Amino acid sequence: MTNADLNTLALGSDLTTLGLNLNSSECLYSTFASPWAEAPITREPQFSLPLCYYMQPPPLKTSHLSKFQLETLFYIFYAMPKDVLQAYAAQELYNREWQYHQDLKLWFKRSSSADGLNFSNNQYIFFDIKTWECRVFSNMHAAGT
Repeated sequence: MTNADLNTLALGSDLTTLGLNLNSSECLYSTFASPWAEAPITREPQFSLPLCYYMQPPPLKTSHLSKFQLETLFYIFYAMPKDVLQAYAAQELYNREWQYHQDLKLWFKRSSSADGLNFSNNQYIFFDIKTWECRVFSNMHAAGT
């Protein structure tokens, strides 16, 4: 082949001209940035973290849980299994008169006028994790779960 471009295309380039040591026992890809880079890649990127990344967040006090909305408490309970916050969220739900049914794995509460739902006091409401809202419990819900 007499054309230099076709020769490079067919045979490739000499990688040692790009700064690679082919006799090295280390991996080549850890230092090879690209064929167009002027220098080999450095091991650690050059950056500095802001000081706020090194600060520890203030610890969550259990007294804060009483200020949380109901949906937030349910989120903590269902999203943090085997965590101490799950136990604290469950305790706060018990304080708000919710009861956990272990067989159905749902939270129940006797409906009252303070709940904002217009139902009789003999009905129970439960927190539906599929729709993420409080709903009236009926036998239909028990058969479906």
